[in-house]
Amino acid sequence: MKIGPQHVTPEEWRALDAGSVAHIRAGTARFQVSGKGAMACVQGLVTCDVHALPAGSRAFGALLTSKGMIVTLLWIEKRAGELLLLETTDGGAAALRDVLQRSIPPRLATWEDVTASTVGLGIYGPAGTGTPRAVARGADGVDLIVAPDVADRTAAAHTRASDALMEACRILAGIPALGAEIDEKTLPQEVRFDELGGVSYTKGCYVGQETVARVHFRGHPNRRLVMLLLEQEPEALPLQLTHDGKGVGRLTSAAWSHELDAWVAQAVIRREVEDGARLEVAGGTGATVAIERWPRAA
Repeated sequence: MKIGPQHVTPEEWRALDAGSVAHIRAGTARFQVSGKGAMACVQGLVTCDVHALPAGSRAFGALLTSKGMIVTLLWIEKRAGELLLLETTDGGAAALRDVLQRSIPPRLATWEDVTASTVGLGIYGPAGTGTPRAVARGADGVDLIVAPDVADRTAAAHTRASDALMEACRILAGIPALGAEIDEKTLPQEVRFDELGGVSYTKGCYVGQETVARVHFRGHPNRRLVMLLLEQEPEALPLQLTHDGKGVGRLTSAAWSHELDAWVAQAVIRREVEDGARLEVAGGTGATVAIERWPRAA
């Protein structure tokens, strides 16, 4: 996705940076897992440590294949008792539903698709106080899962944030997206899961853990998600990247950064490409690698 300066109003940016904005998350799905074994069941499925979560807090993680590849991203909220709320994008909802169906024993826990009866709502910016605190959204604030009427009333008291604003925040904070930076062959460490707190190396076994642990303790991934500073506005994405005539990866998302007064992109590239290297972008322009210098990183 490409988010240009014309897609986000100056008023939205000012409200986000100096006050608060409300964003109702479209294109998301939510599932509730409850029962005496809810924590143990979910703990064995996801990359993050849900046992370590205090009640009223959130974690960012993922479901993986048995070979350690990302199936879908997850935002997990722990509520009082053995109650967890799992939020994902529409693109990962079917996979998450299938995993819950296959992996949650009814004698230990029950699960329910609560997408139709709930809304994902974020209040972001310096005035976005309360709990649970938002994680991996590209903006500080609060993430809530509430009834639709509560979401509408709460959002009405704030400046409304467009999808474009939040997508720009995601890109400028270096947070990957399913279907853009993440495909069916993506390992968590290739797309900044360590930096985003999305994977635990101490929690014990979960699906895909063997591969993730081997990458962490014995080596490193062959690719990584980096920031690019673009010389001009990119064409339709994704775009192939080359370095010294050799293909090194792909440019996946781009947004205009008013902080840098430049186009900034996310790209998944070969690990050996160094910070500061100039890459050639398909279409005839160029870009400079700027590792871990995201304008809106937390």
